[in-house]
Formats: sequence, structure tokens, C-alpha cells
Amino acid sequence: MRIFTAIPLPKKTRDMVGEITRGRLPIPYINTTNLHITLNFFGELTDPELEKIKQNFLQFTSNQEAFNIEFEAITKFRNQLHMTIATNTELNKLQGYLEKQFQALGYKFQDHEYYAHVKLGNLHMDNVMNQQRKVENFPKEELRKLSFRAETITLYESKLLLHHPKYIPLMEQKLL
Repeated sequence: MRIFTAIPLPKKTRDMVGEITRGRLPIPYINTTNLHITLNFFGELTDPELEKIKQNFLQFTSNQEAFNIEFEAITKFRNQLHMTIATNTELNKLQGYLEKQFQALGYKFQDHEYYAHVKLGNLHMDNVMNQQRKVENFPKEELRKLSFRAETITLYESKLLLHHPKYIPLMEQKLL
């Protein structure tokens, strides 16, 4: 099973993403129920590996403080559409702390700099659909409306379905 930790976007923010982007992006639909900011992606794990993560998740995430998230831009990244996060020391610190704690347990992560974002969708139809809809100049004032306070860290399982993944919360920790 595919496992990751993330900060879920609050329902109000997810709903607003759908409202402000509807009909303005080169993708036909955003599954707002899946919107999150990935912290640590473990990849495919066995049941014993997942149990080890679950045994340590609450300990590693306890005593972490809530912080604000602000969005910076909507960008095309590879074959995806992302909403990027404005520089955020607290987010980077949390992600790095969790990565080090899980690495100490023997888990390995991709060797690249952390890139904080929310994946809005895939651009597999980008060459065919909505060529006139550009994301480069999406109004920053619209994105600022989406700012929220990160108050929860969730451990998720990702199940790959036919057309999209389904994210199943396994454990959740409230931030202080």
C-alpha cells in the first residue's frame, strides 16, 4: 500500500478552490476532496512497515504547533497542475523534522529538496482541451483567499483507482 503524511486542506478552503478555479484552468475538473499538502511520501509499504509508522506517528507529530499556509501561484509542473505554497519556514521545519524521525526508523525518501504544493490535477488532456486558459497569471488576490491555518497532520493510504487516487485517512494528529 502507498503511504504518506500530509496536511489536509480544510473543507472551506477546498470548496473555495473549486469556486475560484472553476472554468478558469486547463483541466475540466478538480477533485477537491483529495486536496492536501504532502509532507512525507513513503511509497509502497508492507503491513509490518505501516504498523511501525503508525506506532510512531502520534509521537512524532505531537507537540507540533499550528501555523498559517498561504498560496503563491498556480503552475504547470511536468504533466500536472499545482498550487504552490508561499515560502513557509514552519511547514519546511515540520516536513524536515518528520523526515528525519522516520529516516531514523529506516525509511528512505526521495533525494530532492522539498517542494510544497497542492496537486490540482493532471494535464493529460492539456494539448486538446482549453488551450486558451493560461495559469501563469492566475490572480494572486484570488489565491490569498485560500489561506488557512494548518491544524492537522494526517497519515494517509493512497489507493489507485481507474482514473484517480482515493486517499484514506489512517491516523490524524491535531496541531497545538
